[in-house]
Amino acid sequence: MQSLLPHEIKRVSKVMARSLTLEEILSFQQMDLVAAAAAFDEEARLKYAAWLLIRADASQAFTLLEKCDEAAGDRVKLCMAAVLSRSPLETLKVIAKIYGFSVFELAAHEASQALADGNFGRARAILQQASGLHEPIPASVHKIVTEVIRQAEKRGECIKGLPLQIVEASLEHCAAEGDAYACYLLGRALATLNCAHLQPGQLVTAPNLRKAAALLLRSGDSGIPQAWLDLFRICSDYRSSVGNPTLARFCLEKAARQGLPEATRRLGAVVLREANHIVAMERGVALLFDAASKGDALAKILLKSLVLPVEGEESDVSAALQDVEHCAPLLAMRLRLAREFGLTKLEALSINPSNASRPWGLMVGKNHYISKISLSEPRAVPAVSSRALECIEAAASMFARDDSELVSMEGPLKARAQQQRRIFLRLGIDEDLVFARATSLQRDAIRIGTRWAQRQKSILDQALV
Repeated sequence: MQSLLPHEIKRVSKVMARSLTLEEILSFQQMDLVAAAAAFDEEARLKYAAWLLIRADASQAFTLLEKCDEAAGDRVKLCMAAVLSRSPLETLKVIAKIYGFSVFELAAHEASQALADGNFGRARAILQQASGLHEPIPASVHKIVTEVIRQAEKRGECIKGLPLQIVEASLEHCAAEGDAYACYLLGRALATLNCAHLQPGQLVTAPNLRKAAALLLRSGDSGIPQAWLDLFRICSDYRSSVGNPTLARFCLEKAARQGLPEATRRLGAVVLREANHIVAMERGVALLFDAASKGDALAKILLKSLVLPVEGEESDVSAALQDVEHCAPLLAMRLRLAREFGLTKLEALSINPSNASRPWGLMVGKNHYISKISLSEPRAVPAVSSRALECIEAAASMFARDDSELVSMEGPLKARAQQQRRIFLRLGIDEDLVFARATSLQRDAIRIGTRWAQRQKSILDQALV
């Protein structure tokens, strides 16, 4: 069109405005030419005004329509009564009737274009205006309403002005068509779970837990990991109509397998709370470690509760261990492990770090040198810092020999203990700098998950909320 001679543009724009439908004009992106023709052609003026009204630009549309000459034709005469009423929707309905286009369809087109241009406010205003029509809502409008809600949730925008009935109907329609997001959003709202800043009452008229569970299950199967966690929330509530502990655990495991840190932390906490043997303890610690490595703060606190405290300033410890390393490198590494993982003296001197190393920390095996059976049982000690992980990796590499070779290098446990005492006495090192001191009750409480849960009830409740 730009290649036309200037004196031809006026004639072509008039022909285009009269010959093409409004839908065709929009699809060919020629509204600029229609706007130019509106300055001298009444029919172009009506179509351009209709476009302005659809875009919720009523003031400019009425200014344009007021220039129409009633003597110009029957179409203009039909429109003037609505113009005098100053009702944008009524005027738009009259023009739509004249030219036979669907206000809803064009509103969906323009709202979609507004979203594509990043103009959320205009898209919402277009749909808000079209919602006043008392006509069957087409699928295109349902889809764009759902997309507007999606953008509102993502951007923190409000959907005030969109009637609740249209919002719910659009979500219902899109959910029935298999839209995973619509299933998820509708499921959360029906379960009275907040959708970011949007309240459930802005999306649905009334809650329905059974329907919510079905929708969340469908959206979880469609690839939305968070749906499994939301389903866990409503199924784990024994007071609800969909309360089901077995299904709740299944949903939590599904969410954790999808890599959600919150779900992994919850599952780890549940496994630890129920653990009464070391295999379950290892699994629980591994899950919490995974969640903590992804930034979950509560998981980090739970892990720290499984590590016995060691006193002393880090600067003093570092200097002391450097002195020990000069004369006994293997002993120095055992002392570093004791400091980082909160090991008792007997644990630190008896373990084989190469066998005890785990991706999540240290597995202190059964200690046959302890006479009390309950205290000799193995325990899982997580790494609660990057330095602890580096320490166990270095120790595993250093002690990567079979037990007989290690014994020949270090001597039996008694010889190691004597060496440690002599070196500490000679260097003036306090054992409390590297070894954890704990009562039998304290050690027993972190060895079995069910007992640990009793002592950590407060933080455990927070982790499971």
